[in-house]
Amino acid sequence: MDIKVFTYNLRLDVPSDGKNAFSARRDFVRSHFPAYQGDLIGFQETLPHMRRWLMEAFPDYEICGTGREADLEGESNVIAYRRNAFDLVGLETFWLSDTPHVPGSRFATDQSSCPRICTCGVLKSREGGLVRFYNTHLDHEGPVAQAQGLSLVLARMAEDYAQWPMPVILTGDFNAFPDSLVYKSAQGFAGCGQALADVTKALGGTFHDFGRLKEPEKIDYIFTNLPEAGPAFLAKDEENGVYLSDHYPVGAVLKL
Repeated sequence: MDIKVFTYNLRLDVPSDGKNAFSARRDFVRSHFPAYQGDLIGFQETLPHMRRWLMEAFPDYEICGTGREADLEGESNVIAYRRNAFDLVGLETFWLSDTPHVPGSRFATDQSSCPRICTCGVLKSREGGLVRFYNTHLDHEGPVAQAQGLSLVLARMAEDYAQWPMPVILTGDFNAFPDSLVYKSAQGFAGCGQALADVTKALGGTFHDFGRLKEPEKIDYIFTNLPEAGPAFLAKDEENGVYLSDHYPVGAVLKL
């Protein structure tokens, strides 16, 4: 079974973004992104009203996840799956901190004031295949906190795999470049049976700041130990200066 997977930083709803503020951009997202027919999508930067909008705008998908703050509000890294392709077996959100089950917690190193989370879902395809899908958003300020966050995610992946082996997918905005130690710790990680590989490695930059960056920066990734069924790609839809986000959604076709 071939599945199409995306990582998509949806960008906060910020009025100063003008015509690219989410409230102004969402109709463009609704009309353009469904054409890519994603089966599994890892969103980042979804505020509560944005999560509710996703539920309304994409009725063929189940939207799963909660906010990162202590009251479970704020930004989330929701995962979306196509209802006619998958059933949800299990779902959990954990915090990237020394106390991962304490809502709103964070590392006491160089992390920004933002709590960071990972949303994990176990999904069963209608053809019977299982996959564990992790979606995260690493810190944007602290390189130590980034490393701590990804190390926690990878350790959790290895622990989950030891208890119940199945293929894995990790999507996210790492806020780190391909030459970083954070990236290198994920590429080739062997704690989940077969080693993880970045299926987006041949792509160019992903963060473009609504077209303002001459050279977009590569910070969004899809790691997996599933075989590739087609080349990865960027969703570069744009119309009169309106984009799907300040990041290009990144897609990959995998064989489950």
